[in-house]
Amino acid sequence: MVKNYLYFNEKMEKLPWSELTKLHNEKIKITLNRMWNNNKYLQDKIKKAGLSPNDFKTVEDVKKFPFMEKQDFLANYPYGLCCVPRHELVRMHATSGTSGKKPAVGLYTRKDLEDWTDLTAKNLVAIGMTNKDVFQNTTSSGLFTGGFGYTQGATRVGAMVIPFGGGMSAKQVQFFIDFQVTTIHAIPSFALRLGEQVAELGLDPAKDLFLKRAIVGAEAWPESSRQRIEKGLNVKAYDNYGITEGIGPGISCECLEQKGLHIWSDYFYPEVIDPKTGELLNEGERGELVLTSLFKEANPILRYRTGDITTIFKSTCPCGRTGWIMDRVSGRKDEMLIVKGVNLYPSMVEEEIYKVPDTTDNWEMIIKTEGVMDHVYVTVEGKSGTDFAKIKNNLEKMLYEASMMKIPVTVVPAGTLLVPEGKAKRYKDMREKPDDFRGYKGTKGGHKDGE
Repeated sequence: MVKNYLYFNEKMEKLPWSELTKLHNEKIKITLNRMWNNNKYLQDKIKKAGLSPNDFKTVEDVKKFPFMEKQDFLANYPYGLCCVPRHELVRMHATSGTSGKKPAVGLYTRKDLEDWTDLTAKNLVAIGMTNKDVFQNTTSSGLFTGGFGYTQGATRVGAMVIPFGGGMSAKQVQFFIDFQVTTIHAIPSFALRLGEQVAELGLDPAKDLFLKRAIVGAEAWPESSRQRIEKGLNVKAYDNYGITEGIGPGISCECLEQKGLHIWSDYFYPEVIDPKTGELLNEGERGELVLTSLFKEANPILRYRTGDITTIFKSTCPCGRTGWIMDRVSGRKDEMLIVKGVNLYPSMVEEEIYKVPDTTDNWEMIIKTEGVMDHVYVTVEGKSGTDFAKIKNNLEKMLYEASMMKIPVTVVPAGTLLVPEGKAKRYKDMREKPDDFRGYKGTKGGHKDGE
């Protein structure tokens, strides 16, 4: 099938690598100077490494410079990383923050907002949206960047925008029908809920809805989740990636090919490192994504450790876009649970659960200490009329093969577990841990409640 590739800025999206490298050299230097000249904390951080902006000549030199980490944002809440006069700020967004802790804050100048709007517009055009579409944003326009970000981007594209916000899944579906919505933005857990709601209302998504595509992100979601979303809503579901510290959504997005996420490489320079040693990895090696912003004014990032695990490689995509492509995020460094010496990602558990067709989209995982040993327990919902014992036996076998750990499974009737209307966190680490604990490093410990 011939695909109709669309571009928001075709020249920049197809920029030859020689021109892209030149742009990286120029923009990273500007970012370094902005930090050095306008923020004492960042200047001191660079000085402590024995460096200055003069030590940057080409993009190969970026690896000499120190990493920024989330702790830099938390320790400098709220304005400590700002690189412009306060009166030039026009917006802020923030991560949720947890357990009474301060959030990581993203600050924006007017130019930052314009650039961010272009980036989310790039995402939407890359998945095929035009000014003829009707776009419904199912995330709230609050501190969470996905609300404002995609409402701005869809407006820039020229689509009719319905800034619905979160929750009220039945009303959302009614709006899909009433306004003939063709494109939605949703977090994966809510996209799954919307598919369930369509079924509960007795609707046929292929006949009763007008949906064509969904842009989905903000939580880890495996391919099995994508398949459920696509079937439940009769859409093509496209992944995208963003972090508040970088800009929000608009760092990378799948195109029609769905062969990885195009990093908008005229706005960000990516690296991948070993999450334990910080060693720079080669193209195609899996590790922690590190990002440098090439445009941000208010609080630029330099070699920011995202905590997200992926690989990057140079694009040879049939769509013709150049720059870097990243694989879908497979997990987070700080979401890696170490149980009995085994590295366990919640996203991996979800992947196996969603391979079982007789389960609903709701599940729960609990990790707790009994005696001196840590144990993992999983609860899933079985659909009405299915064999719960068969689900239990099959899933326990699948989880063992995936993790090499015996994980007991309990199957309960559909509707037993709480249905998330917002960003879902489906696991609880109930192991005892010190008050100052920041993540389990050994076999006895766990995940910080969180972000």
